[in-house]
Amino acid sequence: SFGAGGQRLFVAPRPTLVDPLLSALRVRSGLAMGKAKPVTTSKAKAKASSKGPETEAAVEEAEVQPTAEQIEARRIYTQRRDATKWAKEKIDVVHAQVQESKKKGLSFDWLSMAHDFHEVRLTRFVKRLDEKTLDGVLDSLREGLEAYLTQCASGPDVDKDGFDYHRTIWDGVLQDGSAYSRKPETPESAAAIEKLKTWTVAKEADVTALVGEMATHSASAGVQEAGLTKIGGLFSQQREGADMTGMTCEALMPAIERGMREHMVDPGVQRSGQAALRGLSMAPGQLGLMRDAKGIDLAVESLLAQYQDKEVCQAANGNFSAMAHAAGKNSPELATMRAAGVVEALCKVMGHHAWDQTLCGKIRVTLPFIQED
Repeated sequence: SFGAGGQRLFVAPRPTLVDPLLSALRVRSGLAMGKAKPVTTSKAKAKASSKGPETEAAVEEAEVQPTAEQIEARRIYTQRRDATKWAKEKIDVVHAQVQESKKKGLSFDWLSMAHDFHEVRLTRFVKRLDEKTLDGVLDSLREGLEAYLTQCASGPDVDKDGFDYHRTIWDGVLQDGSAYSRKPETPESAAAIEKLKTWTVAKEADVTALVGEMATHSASAGVQEAGLTKIGGLFSQQREGADMTGMTCEALMPAIERGMREHMVDPGVQRSGQAALRGLSMAPGQLGLMRDAKGIDLAVESLLAQYQDKEVCQAANGNFSAMAHAAGKNSPELATMRAAGVVEALCKVMGHHAWDQTLCGKIRVTLPFIQED
């Protein structure tokens, strides 16, 4: 159109219903191709900007804040990476010691076989980390392998008679709880299990016989679980007033330790073992003796081997809580619990079972009684 004097004027086109539809399609297309930011984010930033720079900064910080799941994933990733690096370094050390032996013209077949034992397991350990079926390396394994290799640190010419093979450091490490399968019971062990379920103690000889029954079938995880469960139950009856003699650390600790150590990969045995240790720690005058017999260290080792099993974790936490209450403040037993790594073991459980608020809540109740005097 033209105005006065013949000047050309621009007249904006009248909006139609089609224009908003086209605009919406352009926005949606841009989002699909990654050329536009979500409207909600832009609105949130615009609203925060109108309230001031502090609010806008808070919104931006919230957008980049990692979630709890991301933090946990990063922690496990770091653990696996560090464990893999450690294992590969130890494989190199093993190779170097073998090569040193060959350079010196020494022939120690027994030492080579001992090194092969650990090398094979280190290789499997690295594979399990790569497959993400292991989350890291236990301190007991790290320290045990270091002690093993130190024996040859000054050279391969070592004395066989005083050599410690440290093979037990691998017990339970490479077996996943979900992959473990308990061996079938023999007719004899099955009969022993039924016998232990109804076992009663009226005199000291009954305790001795109970320990003997467990020793006779030490290879059976089922017998050990039944025996340890019975021990825990007998201590419970004793606390309720039942008259039982012979339920002492000296009589029972050998059976508890043997059953737990020989079946470290069996979660049922470890759960029952933790309950038996709990009963022993609560018996009058027995906690100090149990500490001297390395019962606290055994409980920590059991938990670290089975920290992925929730029921073992619950039993272990109950055991440590009972120990802490029985020990009291400023006690040598409490100091031993700290030195044995009880706090670290419980924190490892919380890290693995971070989403189980009930279990983590119970552990948080236990920890202050161990950490504080």
